[in-house]
Amino acid sequence: MSNLRSANYPRMSKLRASTSSVHDQLDKKIMAQSPFESKANYGLFLRYQYYLMNYVTVLYSNPQIAQIIPDLQDRDRCEQLIQDFQDLGMTQPQPLTTLSPLDASLFESLGWLYVIEGSKLGAALLAKETEKLGLHSEFGARFLAGSNRGSNWRQFMQGIEDAPLNESQEHAMLEGAQAAFKFANELVELSYGQSENAHVA
Repeated sequence: MSNLRSANYPRMSKLRASTSSVHDQLDKKIMAQSPFESKANYGLFLRYQYYLMNYVTVLYSNPQIAQIIPDLQDRDRCEQLIQDFQDLGMTQPQPLTTLSPLDASLFESLGWLYVIEGSKLGAALLAKETEKLGLHSEFGARFLAGSNRGSNWRQFMQGIEDAPLNESQEHAMLEGAQAAFKFANELVELSYGQSENAHVA
């Protein structure tokens, strides 16, 4: 983020700085699984993403968050994931029963959404990798595809900056982002460590 943008988006700058190392750790863990080496690997990647998206989907129907983040419900990508499973001939995974429901305050939830919404920026690059597998925005890679990512992200950033948070509430938001990355990191082991394999037609 440039100095100008940092000045315009101070909260976003704090979120990025406070999660930089755990974000890098997550990226390395996921790419270590070679998710685009084969359709089978890609299927495992989708399964991981489904577990993550299904876990946080409750945030997208929260009316309090909807007052802060524009078009909140439309940002949920669970349906695209389900369509990808169907495209690939995969059985939709069952939610992990070992996970406790997401329990986050309103302000912590904003931090969680920073992590999930921010992942859409990297998804554009990953979508190009799926082309090597014969997948695209209308078949098998719907989850990674998307339109208006730039404008949607700017709207998200502005919603975070405009939210009437005091210092304590802002701190809770930062803690929520850190907790989300920690969860996402732990979920890699949980998802990829399962004995069953994803079956791709």
